[in-house]
Amino acid sequence: MRLTALGTQSPYSAKGHNCISYLIDDEEGNLIMLDCGSGSHSMLEYPKCLDNLSVIISYLHRDHFNDIYNIQYASFVFKGQDRVKNPVNIYLPKTPLSISEDICNEEAAFAEYHIINENSTLNIGDNVITFCRTDHPGETYAIRIENKGKVIAYTADTSYSAKERIIDFVKDADILISEASLLEEYGFPEISRHLTAKQAAIIAKEANVSKLLLTHFWPEEDLMKYEQEAKKVFINTKALQEGDTF
Repeated sequence: MRLTALGTQSPYSAKGHNCISYLIDDEEGNLIMLDCGSGSHSMLEYPKCLDNLSVIISYLHRDHFNDIYNIQYASFVFKGQDRVKNPVNIYLPKTPLSISEDICNEEAAFAEYHIINENSTLNIGDNVITFCRTDHPGETYAIRIENKGKVIAYTADTSYSAKERIIDFVKDADILISEASLLEEYGFPEISRHLTAKQAAIIAKEANVSKLLLTHFWPEEDLMKYEQEAKKVFINTKALQEGDTF
Protein backbone atom coordinates (compact mmCIF):
# COMPACT_ATOMS: atom_id res chain seq x y z
CA MET A 1 0.00 0.00 0.00
CA ARG A 2 1.04 3.56 -0.64
CA LEU A 3 -0.30 6.35 1.56
CA THR A 4 -0.40 10.00 0.44
CA ALA A 5 -1.51 12.94 2.58
CA LEU A 6 -4.02 15.10 0.68
CA GLY A 7 -5.14 17.34 3.55
CA THR A 8 -4.00 17.94 7.13
CA GLN A 9 -5.67 21.07 8.53
CA SER A 10 -8.90 21.88 10.36
CA PRO A 11 -11.34 23.58 10.71
CA TYR A 12 -10.19 25.54 7.65
CA SER A 13 -7.05 25.42 5.55
CA ALA A 14 -4.27 27.93 4.97
CA LYS A 15 -2.72 28.58 1.57
CA GLY A 16 -0.99 25.47 0.23
CA HIS A 17 -2.93 23.15 2.52
CA ASN A 18 -6.26 21.32 2.49
CA CYS A 19 -8.68 20.01 5.07
CA ILE A 20 -8.53 16.40 6.19
CA SER A 21 -7.91 13.67 3.58
CA TYR A 22 -5.58 10.72 2.87
CA LEU A 23 -5.27 8.49 -0.19
CA ILE A 24 -4.26 4.84 -0.18
CA ASP A 25 -3.50 3.05 -3.44
CA ASP A 26 -2.52 -0.59 -3.87
CA GLU A 27 -0.87 -2.75 -6.51
CA GLU A 28 -4.26 -3.73 -7.94
CA GLY A 29 -5.07 -0.11 -8.75
CA ASN A 30 -7.65 0.40 -6.01
CA LEU A 31 -7.86 3.93 -4.61
CA ILE A 32 -9.21 4.42 -1.09
CA MET A 33 -9.74 7.99 0.05
CA LEU A 34 -10.08 8.44 3.80
CA ASP A 35 -12.13 11.61 4.24
CA CYS A 36 -12.31 14.38 1.66
CA GLY A 37 -12.07 17.76 3.33
CA SER A 38 -12.05 21.06 1.45
CA GLY A 39 -9.44 21.28 -1.31
CA SER A 40 -8.40 17.62 -1.18
CA HIS A 41 -10.17 16.61 -4.40
CA SER A 42 -7.80 18.85 -6.37
CA MET A 43 -4.93 16.42 -5.66
CA LEU A 44 -6.65 13.54 -7.47
CA GLU A 45 -5.88 12.65 -11.09
CA TYR A 46 -9.05 12.98 -13.19
CA PRO A 47 -10.74 11.13 -14.76
CA LYS A 48 -8.39 8.20 -14.14
CA CYS A 49 -8.99 8.15 -10.40
CA LEU A 50 -12.75 7.79 -10.63
CA ASP A 51 -12.97 4.26 -12.07
CA ASN A 52 -11.45 2.62 -8.99
CA LEU A 53 -12.21 5.14 -6.26
CA SER A 54 -13.76 4.41 -2.88
CA VAL A 55 -14.31 7.31 -0.48
CA ILE A 56 -14.71 6.50 3.22
CA ILE A 57 -15.99 9.38 5.35
CA SER A 58 -15.19 8.98 9.03
CA TYR A 59 -17.33 11.83 10.30
CA LEU A 60 -19.93 14.10 8.75
CA HIS A 61 -18.31 17.41 9.65
CA ARG A 62 -17.40 19.59 6.71
CA ASP A 63 -13.65 19.52 7.35
CA HIS A 64 -13.92 15.76 6.65
CA PHE A 65 -16.42 15.55 3.77
CA ASN A 66 -16.90 18.89 2.02
CA ASP A 67 -15.24 17.82 -1.26
CA ILE A 68 -17.50 14.80 -1.73
CA TYR A 69 -19.77 17.04 -3.79
CA ASN A 70 -16.89 17.91 -6.16
CA ILE A 71 -16.08 14.22 -6.57
CA GLN A 72 -19.73 13.38 -7.19
CA TYR A 73 -20.08 16.07 -9.83
CA ALA A 74 -16.82 15.06 -11.53
CA SER A 75 -18.07 11.47 -11.72
CA PHE A 76 -21.34 12.72 -13.26
CA VAL A 77 -19.56 14.83 -15.89
CA PHE A 78 -17.05 12.17 -16.91
CA LYS A 79 -19.77 9.48 -17.01
CA GLY A 80 -21.69 11.72 -19.40
CA GLN A 81 -18.57 11.89 -21.59
CA ASP A 82 -18.23 8.09 -21.43
CA ARG A 83 -14.78 8.50 -19.86
CA VAL A 84 -15.48 6.46 -16.72
CA LYS A 85 -17.09 3.02 -16.48
CA ASN A 86 -17.47 2.40 -12.76
CA PRO A 87 -19.34 4.43 -10.14
CA VAL A 88 -17.47 5.95 -7.20
CA ASN A 89 -18.23 4.01 -4.01
CA ILE A 90 -19.00 6.29 -1.08
CA TYR A 91 -19.08 4.95 2.48
CA LEU A 92 -20.42 7.18 5.23
CA PRO A 93 -22.03 7.23 8.68
CA LYS A 94 -25.82 7.35 8.88
CA THR A 95 -25.97 10.43 11.08
CA PRO A 96 -26.55 13.33 11.01
CA LEU A 97 -29.34 11.99 8.81
CA SER A 98 -29.90 15.30 7.05
CA ILE A 99 -26.29 15.29 5.78
CA SER A 100 -26.06 11.61 4.82
CA GLU A 101 -29.34 11.85 2.94
CA ASP A 102 -28.20 15.01 1.17
CA ILE A 103 -25.05 13.23 -0.06
CA CYS A 104 -26.84 10.01 -1.01
CA ASN A 105 -29.64 11.83 -2.85
CA GLU A 106 -27.34 13.96 -5.00
CA GLU A 107 -28.63 13.66 -8.57
CA ALA A 108 -25.51 14.95 -10.33
CA ALA A 109 -23.38 11.95 -9.41
CA PHE A 110 -22.26 8.58 -10.75
CA ALA A 111 -21.88 6.86 -7.40
CA GLU A 112 -23.06 4.08 -5.12
CA TYR A 113 -23.64 4.65 -1.41
CA HIS A 114 -23.02 2.46 1.62
CA ILE A 115 -23.79 3.21 5.27
CA ILE A 116 -21.08 2.16 7.75
CA ASN A 117 -21.15 1.40 11.46
CA GLU A 118 -18.83 -0.16 14.04
CA ASN A 119 -19.74 -3.66 12.82
CA SER A 120 -19.01 -3.01 9.15
CA THR A 121 -16.27 -4.88 7.28
CA LEU A 122 -15.36 -3.80 3.75
CA ASN A 123 -13.41 -5.84 1.22
CA ILE A 124 -11.90 -3.68 -1.51
CA GLY A 125 -9.54 -5.87 -3.51
CA ASP A 126 -7.13 -7.34 -0.96
CA ASN A 127 -7.89 -4.55 1.51
CA VAL A 128 -9.92 -5.55 4.56
CA ILE A 129 -11.35 -2.48 6.26
CA THR A 130 -12.88 -2.36 9.74
CA PHE A 131 -14.23 0.39 11.98
CA CYS A 132 -14.24 1.47 15.63
CA ARG A 133 -16.58 4.09 17.13
CA THR A 134 -14.60 6.90 18.74
CA ASP A 135 -15.62 9.33 21.48
CA HIS A 136 -16.50 12.53 19.68
CA PRO A 137 -19.63 14.65 19.28
CA GLY A 138 -21.44 12.93 16.43
CA GLU A 139 -21.06 9.50 14.84
CA THR A 140 -17.33 9.08 14.14
CA TYR A 141 -15.27 6.02 13.19
CA ALA A 142 -11.62 5.13 13.40
CA ILE A 143 -10.56 3.06 10.38
CA ARG A 144 -8.17 0.09 10.03
CA ILE A 145 -6.99 -1.15 6.62
CA GLU A 146 -5.16 -4.48 6.33
CA ASN A 147 -3.54 -5.73 3.12
CA LYS A 148 -1.34 -8.84 2.99
CA GLY A 149 -0.15 -8.46 6.57
CA LYS A 150 0.39 -4.69 6.45
CA VAL A 151 -1.80 -2.28 8.40
CA ILE A 152 -2.63 1.41 8.10
CA ALA A 153 -4.85 2.75 10.89
CA TYR A 154 -6.53 6.13 11.29
CA THR A 155 -7.94 7.47 14.55
CA ALA A 156 -10.29 10.01 12.93
CA ASP A 157 -11.51 12.63 15.44
CA THR A 158 -11.58 11.39 19.02
CA SER A 159 -11.35 12.25 22.68
CA TYR A 160 -8.68 10.66 24.87
CA SER A 161 -11.57 9.02 26.75
CA ALA A 162 -11.56 6.39 23.97
CA LYS A 163 -7.85 5.66 24.54
CA GLU A 164 -8.10 1.96 25.48
CA ARG A 165 -10.58 1.18 22.72
CA ILE A 166 -8.39 2.86 20.12
CA ILE A 167 -5.23 1.17 21.36
CA ASP A 168 -6.87 -2.22 20.89
CA PHE A 169 -8.14 -1.25 17.45
CA VAL A 170 -4.84 0.10 16.03
CA LYS A 171 -2.62 -2.51 17.74
CA ASP A 172 0.62 -3.30 15.86
CA ALA A 173 -0.22 -1.08 12.87
CA ASP A 174 2.65 -0.30 10.51
CA ILE A 175 1.36 3.27 10.22
CA LEU A 176 -0.98 5.12 12.56
CA ILE A 177 -2.49 8.36 11.27
CA SER A 178 -3.63 10.20 14.37
CA GLU A 179 -5.36 13.47 14.89
CA ALA A 180 -3.36 15.82 17.11
CA SER A 181 -5.49 18.92 17.16
CA LEU A 182 -4.22 20.19 20.51
CA LEU A 183 -0.92 21.06 22.17
CA GLU A 184 -0.24 20.31 25.81
CA GLU A 185 1.36 23.73 26.35
CA TYR A 186 -2.04 25.44 26.16
CA GLY A 187 -3.34 23.61 29.22
CA PHE A 188 -6.23 21.66 27.71
CA PRO A 189 -7.93 19.23 30.12
CA GLU A 190 -6.98 15.57 29.69
CA ILE A 191 -10.41 14.74 28.32
CA SER A 192 -11.34 17.11 25.51
CA ARG A 193 -13.03 16.63 22.17
CA HIS A 194 -9.66 16.04 20.50
CA LEU A 195 -6.19 14.63 21.24
CA THR A 196 -3.03 16.48 22.08
CA ALA A 197 0.10 15.46 20.20
CA LYS A 198 1.36 13.86 23.43
CA GLN A 199 -1.82 11.80 23.79
CA ALA A 200 -1.51 10.61 20.19
CA ALA A 201 2.06 9.53 20.97
CA ILE A 202 0.97 7.65 24.10
CA ILE A 203 -1.60 5.74 22.05
CA ALA A 204 1.02 4.94 19.39
CA LYS A 205 3.51 3.71 21.98
CA GLU A 206 1.05 1.56 23.93
CA ALA A 207 -0.40 0.13 20.71
CA ASN A 208 3.10 -0.84 19.51
CA VAL A 209 2.69 0.83 16.10
CA SER A 210 5.73 1.26 13.89
CA LYS A 211 5.24 4.87 12.74
CA LEU A 212 3.03 7.72 13.92
CA LEU A 213 1.80 10.37 11.47
CA LEU A 214 0.20 13.40 13.09
CA THR A 215 -2.58 15.40 11.42
CA HIS A 216 -5.67 17.62 11.95
CA PHE A 217 -3.60 20.72 12.75
CA TRP A 218 -4.76 24.22 13.59
CA PRO A 219 -3.68 26.22 10.47
CA GLU A 220 -1.99 29.04 12.41
CA GLU A 221 0.20 26.73 14.52
CA ASP A 222 3.80 25.69 13.87
CA LEU A 223 3.81 22.03 12.75
CA MET A 224 7.07 21.33 14.51
CA LYS A 225 5.43 22.00 17.87
CA TYR A 226 3.18 18.99 17.35
CA GLU A 227 6.05 16.80 16.23
CA GLN A 228 8.36 17.83 19.06
CA GLU A 229 5.68 17.25 21.70
CA ALA A 230 4.92 13.77 20.39
CA LYS A 231 8.56 12.75 19.96
CA LYS A 232 9.16 13.11 23.69
CA VAL A 233 6.99 9.99 24.02
CA PHE A 234 7.26 8.25 20.63
CA ILE A 235 10.32 9.04 18.56
CA ASN A 236 9.17 7.66 15.17
CA THR A 237 6.72 10.48 14.62
CA LYS A 238 6.16 12.87 11.72
CA ALA A 239 3.80 15.83 11.35
CA LEU A 240 2.09 15.30 7.99
CA GLN A 241 2.13 17.79 5.16
CA GLU A 242 0.19 17.64 1.90
CA GLY A 243 1.96 15.45 -0.64
CA ASP A 244 3.86 13.35 1.91
CA THR A 245 3.96 9.76 0.69
CA PHE A 246 4.77 6.55 2.55
